[in-house]
Amino acid sequence: MNRDLFDGLPHFLAVARHGGFTPAAEAMGISPTAMSKAIRTLEARYQTKLFQRTTRHVRLTEAGAELFQRLDRAADEIGDALQALSTAQSVPTGTLRLTIPRTAMRYAVEPIIERFQELYPKVALDVSVNDSLVDLVAEGFDAGIRLGESIDKDMIAVRLMPEGRWGIAASPGYLAKAGRPDRLEDLPQHKAVLYRFPRSRTLHIWEFEQDGKTVRVKVPQQLIVDDRLSLVRLAKAGVGLAYVQELEVYEELRRGELELLFLDQIGKDDGVFLYFPAAMQTQPKLRAFIDLVKNSQANEAMG
Repeated sequence: MNRDLFDGLPHFLAVARHGGFTPAAEAMGISPTAMSKAIRTLEARYQTKLFQRTTRHVRLTEAGAELFQRLDRAADEIGDALQALSTAQSVPTGTLRLTIPRTAMRYAVEPIIERFQELYPKVALDVSVNDSLVDLVAEGFDAGIRLGESIDKDMIAVRLMPEGRWGIAASPGYLAKAGRPDRLEDLPQHKAVLYRFPRSRTLHIWEFEQDGKTVRVKVPQQLIVDDRLSLVRLAKAGVGLAYVQELEVYEELRRGELELLFLDQIGKDDGVFLYFPAAMQTQPKLRAFIDLVKNSQANEAMG
């Protein structure tokens, strides 16, 4: 392999990560002049401008951003591989990039972050809190947490939470004002807060089970949101009914701010899983995270 192929790439990654030539030079222990020369040489070699420079800002060009997206994850993997060579034992190190929906972040991840940092100080957590479905490999994540039915079959999935119940959330104030819907046929006459999936832009369909069949109920589309926390807050405020998972309104149910209707007419989901590409399963940093989350869930269940 041509050794010149990698010349300048560490400098490019440093500037892209630090957002400037001076901090990147400091991080690499070289002068800003040497950093600028390395980038100019790299750009000249491929006849492509990688950064837009002004007196105050340094930004990636479109070509630079595409190159950074491809190299960033590879560089971390190379770093992890070299770290493993120099470490006698499999010590979790590096950056663990995760994509986690808001509800799972609140109940499964936030409670263990402090403990994880205490146990594994050499691992940095880079968490994207996002309810959208994500292509882990394309977007540079090591692992994600999602409902089982939304995970691609070629991923390895580890269960974190059991099957979950769904219901129609209603606040006491809304029920006092609009009345209690006792039958599915009552729902179209009620106000509703609907959820739109952020990436696909499709609406979440209200599905129920009736007489052994799946029934879809159309409710008024006067209010639509693409954020699950907003969905819960609006239902709690009495704006309308909302189709939610029991876990995401756990605190509201406990405090009596919401109640769930039609629980016996909505099927359970597959439960929440942590999923990742097969190539990641031997990574100590990921295994450490999985073990801690699972142990936390087991202790909570026993408690």
